[in-house]
Amino acid sequence: MTEQPTRVVKVGGSLLHDHALGTRLRQWLGQQPPAHQVLIAGGGRFADLVWQADRCHGIHAQTAHWMCIRAMQITAQILAELLPEAVLADDYRQVRDHPGTGRLTVLDSWSFLRDEEPHVPGTCLPESWAVTSDSIAARLAIAVPADELVLLKSALPAPGARIPQLVRDGYVDPFFGMLSAELPPVRAVNLAAPGFPSVALPAGPPT
Repeated sequence: MTEQPTRVVKVGGSLLHDHALGTRLRQWLGQQPPAHQVLIAGGGRFADLVWQADRCHGIHAQTAHWMCIRAMQITAQILAELLPEAVLADDYRQVRDHPGTGRLTVLDSWSFLRDEEPHVPGTCLPESWAVTSDSIAARLAIAVPADELVLLKSALPAPGARIPQLVRDGYVDPFFGMLSAELPPVRAVNLAAPGFPSVALPAGPPT
């Protein structure tokens, strides 16, 4: 059997509040070329609550970072409920040791970020608000290594925008630009729009 590529897919937190997310996501996944697809869910409103608490109480950046990762554990479980055909993995080795299998995996990224990511070659993630699930999915794509990184969002970026503008526009998090030169091909998809329009994001270091 020919080994299939690996595709890391970040499911934006804003999409978690769409009642049709399960249907849309399953439709989009069914349209993709065969691959081992590894999904990471954004923190959504759970992470927003941490941000609001930080604004109110001044939570230490490192503490807030890991609180947001806890929020992503909740959203990973939500995503797995929407896709019962997927494997919910809380151990990065379940992704690393099964490349090219063609299965669908939802990753709870806590242990990956605690135990594996600091040792992955390349630019490591800081424990700060500069990092969201965009950069976490990017680091996972580097670690696997993946053949493609897909950012499922509720909008497409500005036409022709390069990474620095995407950061300024808030389309990707501030740290994503630091990783762009290390990434496989990156595709942004508007999962909220009919037909799921997509665009390739520019490669290479920020300029």
